[in-house]
Amino acid sequence: MKKISICIICKNEESKIANCLASVSWADEIVIVDSGSTDNTLEIAKQFTDKIFIEENWQGFGEQRRRAEDYASNDWIFAIDCDEVVTEELKNEILSHINQANNNDVFYVNRLTNFCDQLIYHSGWYPDRIARIYNKTSFRYNEALVHEALSCKGCKKVRLKGDLLHYQYNDIYQYINKRNHYASLGADYKHRQGKKSGMLIATSSAIFAFIRHYFLRLGFLDGRLGFIIAVIQMQYTFNKYLFTYFLQNKNNK
Repeated sequence: MKKISICIICKNEESKIANCLASVSWADEIVIVDSGSTDNTLEIAKQFTDKIFIEENWQGFGEQRRRAEDYASNDWIFAIDCDEVVTEELKNEILSHINQANNNDVFYVNRLTNFCDQLIYHSGWYPDRIARIYNKTSFRYNEALVHEALSCKGCKKVRLKGDLLHYQYNDIYQYINKRNHYASLGADYKHRQGKKSGMLIATSSAIFAFIRHYFLRLGFLDGRLGFIIAVIQMQYTFNKYLFTYFLQNKNNK
């Protein structure tokens, strides 16, 4: 029987982490890497696992994922976020497939997002197939500061049918604030790579982001929330390029 380690990175997730951990209690090990929670996140986590590690030297989401991989005692990793819940169907699929898996196999799960009490089936959010289950002796997460992803070039993709439920935000203000934070991190990453930006790039990219999410990705079928998602994505894209522009001009002075 192949053993699976659940790897979670978190900070101040007291409202969501219990549901997440309860949905993966079937796993052989749960590893949590916390970046400095000040709420009851860790007290709740202790009810499910004793594999809790504090890493407050923040180097980005990718590096934090890699730290969790290193703490895991099993080779097979299931990376999951605190606002996600594994359905019974997905759990059964994982358990039925994992023992036949080769080290080159990477399991892709289909994430279904609940946003402001509505399941989003379009807007570029669904289907949302993401690589999450893998053997760390073959593949690892990249070191991206934000929007980290599993580096698994050349893998054999195994697509699971069960949904991974993603409880995004019920508070629209919190979601917008997080997108602004991600825009800042994304701008910093672009600036480190030497990418250039300007007002024309920021504006045109933002307009295309709205068109892509609302029309090309059928966001209009999600009703008013589809429109809101497209507008927020437009705002996020504009801010990311705007912040990059100011960073490059700040250093040129």
